Amino acid sequence: MARQDIIRLSKQTLIYGFGYVVARMINFLLLPFYSHHMLPGEYGVISLVYAFIAFLNIIYHYGLESAFLRFYSGSEDRRGYGRKDVFTTVFLSIIATSVLFSVLIWLYAPGLSRVLLKSAAYARIIRMTSVILLLDALFLIPLHYLRIRNRAAVFTSITLVNVCINVGLNVYLIAFRGMGIEGVFISNIAASAFNFLILIPVVVKNWNGRFSASLWKKLIIFGLPFIPSGLSSMIIELSDRYMLEWFEGLRTVGLYSAGHKLGIFMMLVVMAFRFAWQPFFLQKRNDPDAAPLFSKIMTYFVFAMSLVFLLISFFIREIVSLEIMGRHLIESDYWAGTVVVPYILAAYVFNGIYINFHPAIFYSGKTWVISIVVGIAALLNVGANLFLIPRIGMVGAGISSLAAYCFMAVCTYCIVRKWMPVAYEWKKLLLMFLLTIAAFGIFILYGIAAPGIKLLIVLLYAAAVLPFIYPRKRRGKHAA
Repeated sequence: MARQDIIRLSKQTLIYGFGYVVARMINFLLLPFYSHHMLPGEYGVISLVYAFIAFLNIIYHYGLESAFLRFYSGSEDRRGYGRKDVFTTVFLSIIATSVLFSVLIWLYAPGLSRVLLKSAAYARIIRMTSVILLLDALFLIPLHYLRIRNRAAVFTSITLVNVCINVGLNVYLIAFRGMGIEGVFISNIAASAFNFLILIPVVVKNWNGRFSASLWKKLIIFGLPFIPSGLSSMIIELSDRYMLEWFEGLRTVGLYSAGHKLGIFMMLVVMAFRFAWQPFFLQKRNDPDAAPLFSKIMTYFVFAMSLVFLLISFFIREIVSLEIMGRHLIESDYWAGTVVVPYILAAYVFNGIYINFHPAIFYSGKTWVISIVVGIAALLNVGANLFLIPRIGMVGAGISSLAAYCFMAVCTYCIVRKWMPVAYEWKKLLLMFLLTIAAFGIFILYGIAAPGIKLLIVLLYAAAVLPFIYPRKRRGKHAA
């Protein structure tokens, strides 16, 4: 059964991963496009505005997406209520608040522009963000419905079309219409509008027109603790951009953002896993074999993460300098940002480990733990940024992110192991950690540049680890 479960999770991860990887890789191509059509300072503006959008998404959703997954999938959580009651109540709540928030942003756009970008000249772009935030909120729950119903293929298809619309319009509006920064956000509006329109049938199918105040209270009680944790996560993920702007200027923000985006390769794996992992472990809530299954999943996950870390860290220079039609993939003005890539990759590894510890929190309903852990991690991140950025610049921002995610993983495990004891394979995990550090240390210490030798180091690492995490099957009739 465990093998079948792991295979099922792997398939779901691969489907989500395929869509997420393709979508993000298509979206990733915007970085080379921007690097050839915009100055680092202009890209810095885009990065700061999208950081603003990411922060406000937490407020717009206020934890109801997680509450929806929990209550829609668990019959014991919605006693007396049907699944359509859950869907309709959550959807109506998000519509009402999102309209209110977007109107406020529209009205106060000049002031927000001055605060965020030190100029009121970007007020029009801030107003565009209010439209993006509203549209994104409207299709949030229908999209999560596809996840909880294991409709990974449909979810993936919608994501891919959305990205193609976004990228296509970016190229047209910036390269052929000369719209510059505004073209980026107009493209996003069009892509978000597509998502909402294509998901209207999901809304119609699950709509019953009844808003349940009593159910809404339960949803809010479960979901609200995700607001501080979500905001704290965004502080860890994005506050470094604003601090770099204060200490170093928009150009450094653009360079760092480009380097951070090159960590997309690790983020793709983590996010693909997360999309499949949450519905998977929610369905395993009453399974007596869940703990050993989760332990094995952690081992395989960390092995995959370590391979991605080594490959991207070793070959990042080759990736950015790759020539396509006489041009480098990333304009050379942006290459300085690659110095932060290993730190960002490692940070995502620990973020993925932290996500592996979520089942106990969701099963117990003690979502306040996430708020406390991530809140402390955010304070740690801000403090480290304030100390390190003035001294070592963007590298300090990368180290701060790594420290925060490492703290989140360790602290969360120390708390949740009391609620759901899982015998993780610590010896194997420690072996992978030490060998990964050793391989990376050899690469840095000896300044290895030959691609063949770098690939050999990765292969030797895999050859050393595989016999421990994939032992040969025992002989006999009952071999596992």
